[in-house]
Amino acid sequence: MKIVLVGGGAIGRLFGYFLVKGGNEITLIDIDRKTLGALQEKGIGLIEDGDQHPEEAQSYPVRALFSADSLTEADLVLLLVKSQATLAAVKDVAHLISEACPLLCLQTGLGNMEVASKIVPRENILLGITFMSGTALSDARVRQGGLAKTYIGELNGTFSKRLENINHVFNRCGIETQMVKRIIGRLWCKVITYSAINPVSAILQVPNGSLTSKMESITLMKRLLDEGRAVADSCSIELVYPDLYELLFDACEKSANNLSSMLQDILNEMPTEIDAQNGAICRYAEEHGVKVPTHQTMLELIKLLECWKPGVEQQ
Repeated sequence: MKIVLVGGGAIGRLFGYFLVKGGNEITLIDIDRKTLGALQEKGIGLIEDGDQHPEEAQSYPVRALFSADSLTEADLVLLLVKSQATLAAVKDVAHLISEACPLLCLQTGLGNMEVASKIVPRENILLGITFMSGTALSDARVRQGGLAKTYIGELNGTFSKRLENINHVFNRCGIETQMVKRIIGRLWCKVITYSAINPVSAILQVPNGSLTSKMESITLMKRLLDEGRAVADSCSIELVYPDLYELLFDACEKSANNLSSMLQDILNEMPTEIDAQNGAICRYAEEHGVKVPTHQTMLELIKLLECWKPGVEQQ
């Protein structure tokens, strides 16, 4: 299968590694020159064991490009960029998208599908969520977090032939995947869950597993979950997971030693996806008259962390 991956972060590297190892023809698009150079020179390196030295990473060569302009055909495009890069990324690959080559949005955030549908036909867009986790390392390597499932679906809830084909390819390559009918409800569940995990881990600067070790952080995350559920209810979103608390604890346990993506961004002094997570929940809350003070506080604190570098501010 000819697959174009847009985004060379931790999740992009994880998917790229398994898919190229599985015999697919992979092209990875990334605009970061350092990442691009490492991908071109060394390929994607995966570290499975937490005790394994980064130099022992098993690597596979991959075609890496700055833009998809030179590409003329593909069977699938995976969108794995941060939400703030969605518009530019979709414009870059729009010429490849068709019924036979759908765009699979595999991002944690609300609004990406709506942005993509302004560029390519909605019927050529698939949604997916993944609970796979990883920590991006130097030289295009990635340390794999806990093994977890990926869900994919058509927006209309059907099990199409193209969806079945993607599901088969992913599973054959070692990416445990399941086709689902209510993918939008599942996306909301993940966004609400990670809107509780990500900002708290980024502010406290601790791995995901530490968040469930103290009652104070558990209580804080539960408030975020409750507010998120109230917003989903106001938007008539049918949440697939009846127990978001269980989903949160499971996610923290399976990625116990992993740094959340938001914490990785803060440590690397990069913009976070707070606007597509807690920020999106706040926007929907305002539209429907729902109070979400904890999400608003998380949004403001992360925004401050993004603009204030580590260290004491001097007057």
